Amino acid sequence: MRIKKFRAKSMIDALRKVKSELGEEAVILDSGKIRENGEEFYEVVAAVEERGEELKLGMAEEDPYRFAPWEELKRELCEIKSVLRELRREGKEYFWQLRSKGIPEGVAREIMGYNGTIQDYIRERIRAKGVSPPSRIQIFIGEGGVGKTTGLFKVAFQLRHLRKKAVTVLSLDNYKVGAREEAQKLAQLLEIPLVVGDLEDLGRFLSLLESQDFLLVDTPSLGKRFTPQELAEIYKLNPSIRFNWVVRATDDGEANLALWEELKGLPIDALFLSFVDRKIKGSKLYWILQKDLPPVAFISRGERIPEDLEIAGEESLLRILLRGFEEEIIPKRGDL
Repeated sequence: MRIKKFRAKSMIDALRKVKSELGEEAVILDSGKIRENGEEFYEVVAAVEERGEELKLGMAEEDPYRFAPWEELKRELCEIKSVLRELRREGKEYFWQLRSKGIPEGVAREIMGYNGTIQDYIRERIRAKGVSPPSRIQIFIGEGGVGKTTGLFKVAFQLRHLRKKAVTVLSLDNYKVGAREEAQKLAQLLEIPLVVGDLEDLGRFLSLLESQDFLLVDTPSLGKRFTPQELAEIYKLNPSIRFNWVVRATDDGEANLALWEELKGLPIDALFLSFVDRKIKGSKLYWILQKDLPPVAFISRGERIPEDLEIAGEESLLRILLRGFEEEIIPKRGDL
């Protein structure tokens, strides 16, 4: 029996190390996050049973006090082997196969207990989330580089020019260099009314709703300078405020779920999925199926406005999530 710890910056990388060094037969004994020297790592404890291995006691017969500890160790190793065999019988190896694809733990456990195909599971989760009706005050939030501003203007164009609604965009991003200039350029190009201000002025700008159907608000990127706590203060200004969380399809799902733990107390109505045109496996996006997350409302496939914006539907999300393993079937428990 060979047992070893592996560390990496992401769970996927840690599992890849396990597979590379211990092979396909390796079984995960434990996993979790650790912090060392101010850095955060994922740690996985894995084991593999080596054929023909024997425990060599290597002790002197005349020393009776050395025998008991070695015997105890031998017994514990036998118990570990028994646990590994039981894990295989229960199908836990399939669970770690799902995890190695980048599927979050909660979703992987749901899949393990689901009696059907990947397609059926995805459809059921999408339908369960439903569709959130658009609020008149939509505040777009997200980390830097996710395409938040571009995504907001895509939605504004659709509302104003395709649905013939009165829309104003409010740009409050006074942190990012060039953010206001970018907003002004897009507003002029797309013929969308724009108001530029500071976060402190938001309460005053809400009066614009008296003459508008929708007010779309662009905010600074989430980070050390602009935090979820500040979003909570913004929500207090008006109970009609709702947030659209813009996330990049190429980002690490575990990192997004960690951010979600900070955001989930806010009234986030929908996800806006950007950079879907990039080449990624669908399993990388299974985190969006987690039960407590809001539904995906929009999908952005590129930079063109408005051509690359798509209202998310069951079929479009299914195609995205099946990239890479359309033929894979979730086995029934009895088949594992």
